[in-house]
Amino acid sequence: MYNGAPPLVSIVIPAYNSAQFICEAVDSCLVQTYPNCEIIVVDDGSTDNTRALLEARYGERIRYLSQQNAGPSAARNRGIRAARGAFIQFCDADDQLLPAKIERCMEVFQQQPEVGVVYTRYQYVEADGKTPAPLSDPPLLSGDVFCDLLLSNGNAILTSATLVRRDALLEVGTFDERLRRTQDWDLFLRLASRYSYASIDEVLLLYRWHEHGLTKQAYHTAQGRLITIQKARHYPGRERCLDDEAYDRLEAGRHHVMAMVRWRMGDRGGARQSLREAIRLDPSHRAARWVYLVLSYAFPHRSITWVGWVYKQVKRLSGQGASDAPV
Repeated sequence: MYNGAPPLVSIVIPAYNSAQFICEAVDSCLVQTYPNCEIIVVDDGSTDNTRALLEARYGERIRYLSQQNAGPSAARNRGIRAARGAFIQFCDADDQLLPAKIERCMEVFQQQPEVGVVYTRYQYVEADGKTPAPLSDPPLLSGDVFCDLLLSNGNAILTSATLVRRDALLEVGTFDERLRRTQDWDLFLRLASRYSYASIDEVLLLYRWHEHGLTKQAYHTAQGRLITIQKARHYPGRERCLDDEAYDRLEAGRHHVMAMVRWRMGDRGGARQSLREAIRLDPSHRAARWVYLVLSYAFPHRSITWVGWVYKQVKRLSGQGASDAPV
């Protein structure tokens, strides 16, 4: 398969107070069928017994790095900088790579050397790490995936499902440490603007499902999606996906969502500022956007589907269509 020794793959695991799950993640990396891996755990300022547990159980079988708490993006970036391998496999501390994960991805890299990212399907599991959760992963994308990712309203690719060329990461830049919730989408967009992707239609990762629904997390998600869209406007080849007018409408929708989240948090001034920016970019929907914001505040416990339906009717009656209702 290889001319000489197989390339080294660095597995980067960010960890923060992960003692409950971290050993399952590391164990899954140690049993990879691919013969040349290093495991780098970056402890992002844990206050539990993560360090003691790892040192006692694994010793020199893993590389342990520690830093003050700075978030998962900073931890992953520290791991990328420390990596010796030509390829980076990401694995969150509560995920598990199935044994053939890296081997199957590296086979694709051997067959398609122009590819920058290879990723696989994954299986959601409950908190026990074993029981399948009734959720499915998004459709697979391959080739030039930039436009599909740009219009995906988030990220269609899970970080732990990917194996990435390290030189590609260094070329486009690593994780944006300002982003709290959408750093993976931003990175994969930058990679997709310059490299093709390949996907493997096999479940090769177990992804532990956690529910998140706090207002603060909604704010970080809305903020991250907005920043990601603003950055992607300037990526190479963006014009092949959307012209400037259509991109203005796309960004306006992100400002609109930001306004709604701010309003619900009680930040009225910030909400009005976000709404004004949405209207500046897309003035045709002024009335509908104000109606959506007011209804979201007046009926905070009604489903977003119901409020969205009213928003669409206002747009339809104003003759503007309803294709960009915010989500």
